[in-house]
Amino acid sequence: MAFSMYTASVPICAQQLAALSNIIDKAAAHCAAKKIDEAALLSDRLYPDMFPLARQIRQATDFGRNTPGRLAGATQPEFAAVDDTSFAAAKDRTERSLAFVKSLTPAQIEGTEDKDIVWMAGTNQRSMKGQAYLLHFGLTNFFFHVTTAYNILRHRGVEIGKRDFLGPL
Repeated sequence: MAFSMYTASVPICAQQLAALSNIIDKAAAHCAAKKIDEAALLSDRLYPDMFPLARQIRQATDFGRNTPGRLAGATQPEFAAVDDTSFAAAKDRTERSLAFVKSLTPAQIEGTEDKDIVWMAGTNQRSMKGQAYLLHFGLTNFFFHVTTAYNILRHRGVEIGKRDFLGPL
C-alpha cells in the first residue's frame, strides 16, 4: 500500500485538535470549580524559558491547521497572532482550526510528497519537500505543542488522562 499524505495529515490533525478542544473544556471547568482565574492558568508554563499555556495552544492550532493546509495549497483562514486570554477564545481558535482541517479533501493533498512547501518562520523563508515537511517538521511540532499544553494542565491538577490526550478514535 502506498503512503497516503492525506491519511498521514488530515485525520491525525483532526483527531488531535478535537482532543485539544475537549481538554480545553476540562481546563475551563476546572478553573470554574476551583475558582482559579483562567488568565493565571493560561499564563502558566512548565519552565521559565518555555511558552505559556496560551501560546502552546496557539502553536498547536497553528501547526495542526497549517501542516495539512500548506500541503493542500489551500487558502488559510485568518487567525490573530496573539495568545488567547480565555479558554472560550482558545476553544474557538481550536474549533475553527478543526473545521478548516476537516474541509480538506484527499484530492488536495495526495501526491504532495515532493511538492515544495515554502513558508515564513519569522523573517526567514523555509522550504522542505512535502513528505519531509509533514513527517519531520509539521507533525513533530504539532505534537510537541499539544503535549506541552496537556502537560501544563495535568501538572496543575486538571483531571485529564491519556484517553483525553488521544481524543476520539
